[in-house]
Amino acid sequence: MKRITASVGILAVVFFSIAAGLAAAQAQQPSAAPAPVPFAGATISEWKGKIHLEIPGQPSASPARGELLPPGTVVETGGGSLLLRLEDGSQILVRAHTRLLVQQPAPTERGYFQLLLGRIRALINKRTGGAPPFELGTPSAVIAVRGTKFEVIVNKRHQTQVDVFEGQVEVIGKTSGKSVFVGPGSSTHVGMNTPPEAPRPTAALRPDLPGFGEAQPGSRGSQGAPNSPGNPGSPNNPNIPSNPRNQSGGKPPIP
Repeated sequence: MKRITASVGILAVVFFSIAAGLAAAQAQQPSAAPAPVPFAGATISEWKGKIHLEIPGQPSASPARGELLPPGTVVETGGGSLLLRLEDGSQILVRAHTRLLVQQPAPTERGYFQLLLGRIRALINKRTGGAPPFELGTPSAVIAVRGTKFEVIVNKRHQTQVDVFEGQVEVIGKTSGKSVFVGPGSSTHVGMNTPPEAPRPTAALRPDLPGFGEAQPGSRGSQGAPNSPGNPGSPNNPNIPSNPRNQSGGKPPIP
């Protein structure tokens, strides 16, 4: 009887030793990294003029319709312009003389793009439920939206201006961490080391945009309307009027 009791005791000690070792090994294993946010898919819909693409691991190349730009791609528009389409149908119009970096959204850095220099106009489809907002970064700011139409300009001093046409945009200063909400017909300005300014009427800041906030039919340019940066068909407007319907969904390019 004593031998049986001793054997049971030994087995119990061995069992608990193994269990303790397994628990310690699991505690030492690194926790699983958070799942990355799926890449939105920036596809070239239309383009014109001189465009250069710097795709990781590839020589500099010209764009092609339907080409999917991977994360790390740098778009240099020179004197041309480029229309990108995201997986959800949102559109990004990259204006002339712009440098744009395509990013992989991640839990800690959710931006789809970094606007390094120049000007873009975005039409972002509405995001509902628990879907994360669309985010765009610049050297001085982060722009977050859930569905709106807006324009972002970055100058050579890395200052950012955001003009909102529709919906609401949150603009966050990268250095200060402070934010403002900008509504339709308003704009804000962010410096490299300053918080976003209080929103002001865009008409006061951008007199080059006549009729700001009003519908501008895409056919005005073909009807002899005066040339202006706000006229979609104007020769002075760096839009993409060569094909009024893009090849990825039938929607006209962003006016």
